[in-house]
Amino acid sequence: MSDKHKNAAISDATGAFCQSILDAILPAIREVARAEGYAIAVHGSLKRDIDLVAVPWTEVAAATKPDDLARAVCGAVAGVLGRCLILGGPTQKPHGRVAFTLVHPGFAGEIDLSIMPAVAKAEAAE
Repeated sequence: MSDKHKNAAISDATGAFCQSILDAILPAIREVARAEGYAIAVHGSLKRDIDLVAVPWTEVAAATKPDDLARAVCGAVAGVLGRCLILGGPTQKPHGRVAFTLVHPGFAGEIDLSIMPAVAKAEAAE
């Protein structure tokens, strides 16, 4: 087997593994995010990692700090997989987005959680 075919096989297997992890954790993540006023969307190819975007969806989101949402999502992942850690601190991204990296021992990829900022009702009316 050529290196190109080996790399493709590894990429396909990693993608399938990411998809299986996502299938297991997504319902729990969406449940805790909903309680904090956020909706969760999956973004990206799932080839190397899992990219999630938290979008403020209800008025409740305005009272939720990004760190609190990241901890709630991490707890949801731990509840399904047994363990989850937030790696380092938040990273500022364009448009006010805040990103967190979640890791799980036994999962070679990462879960990248981007949280869009909530806009208070008064600010949205401007």
